[in-house]
Amino acid sequence: MTTRSSAFPISLAVLITLGVAGSKPVHGCEQCEKQHLAAGAIRRSARSSFVAPLARVAFIALGSPGQRGTIAGQVVLPSGHQVNTRIKVTLSGFRIPSLTVYTDNKGRFSIPGVSDGTFTLEVQAESGLYEPVTQEVRVIYGAHPMLVITLREKPGPATKSNNNVISTAELDQQVPDPARKEYEKGSQASGKGKIEDAIERFRKAIAIYPNYLMARNNLGVQYLKLGRWPEASEQFEAAIAINPKALNPRQNLAIALIEQKKYVDAIEHLDQAISIDSSSPTAHLYLGIASLGIGEIDQAERELSTALSIGGTEFSNAHFYLALAYIKKGERDPAIRALKAYLEKLPNGEKAPRARDLLEKLKQ
Repeated sequence: MTTRSSAFPISLAVLITLGVAGSKPVHGCEQCEKQHLAAGAIRRSARSSFVAPLARVAFIALGSPGQRGTIAGQVVLPSGHQVNTRIKVTLSGFRIPSLTVYTDNKGRFSIPGVSDGTFTLEVQAESGLYEPVTQEVRVIYGAHPMLVITLREKPGPATKSNNNVISTAELDQQVPDPARKEYEKGSQASGKGKIEDAIERFRKAIAIYPNYLMARNNLGVQYLKLGRWPEASEQFEAAIAINPKALNPRQNLAIALIEQKKYVDAIEHLDQAISIDSSSPTAHLYLGIASLGIGEIDQAERELSTALSIGGTEFSNAHFYLALAYIKKGERDPAIRALKAYLEKLPNGEKAPRARDLLEKLKQ
């Protein structure tokens, strides 16, 4: 039995991933409290900005005409580790009622009694951390593959405000219930703008469970909001020590370093972030900003352009920094176009007043 993918061939298993729309971890963006750990080159190559698009086609076998088969598989985390909670799997198709089953606590599922035809599987984690994943399955004659469905975290928005970033690594940890409850209270307080209350709750969660990566990351994000860069850096570094492949603490640490004008150190972490997930527009954006800080203008231009290419309109703030790069290169017309693009997309953005001022000067 072989499986087929529209992007690349895979045998024996089908890995399904959904892409992210972007993330903006500056000063603690709220929605970015749900970001992603990279799952490797295969996962990254399947990036998409849509919610639950059709990702791949898997072929399930039947022994002989008229027989019914079983669709079986396993749902795994973006890190490739098994889930430790039950996930909803819904099967639908032409002229059949939808059928919903739940995985076991290791992410395994089985749907027996399926006739030949084409069906759609939708996998949805009820925690709210992940995008729904949709898989088309064709039941045909042949062998029986084991579907491997890889979750991917929901994105955060793409401007330099309201970014909290967390890592999938949290779901790989056996977090004690008291620590989890404190974390949830901290998240609620953060969502309401009660930063000091959030700090208190996250610190309590960490006191109960020092290796609570998400709590450390989100505590760091609260410090980012308050401009307490060294304290933010301390928490992000602790999170990275727990899981060196956790993308978001590393990106957030780079942001704290950029705020302190420690551009070389920031670049080191952003290079590592890109090695973890080269499809992260956030990492490319801030690598571009840090490169501007050390005068590496060509690199800044490349990275900022990449952030726009990957992240799309949600990373329109990259236009502003591209304009700065063009100005440094003495390229007036591209700088004007970049500033206009920024103001068109973000007329009330953080850099809008400065963008208008620069635009007027360039037009003179």
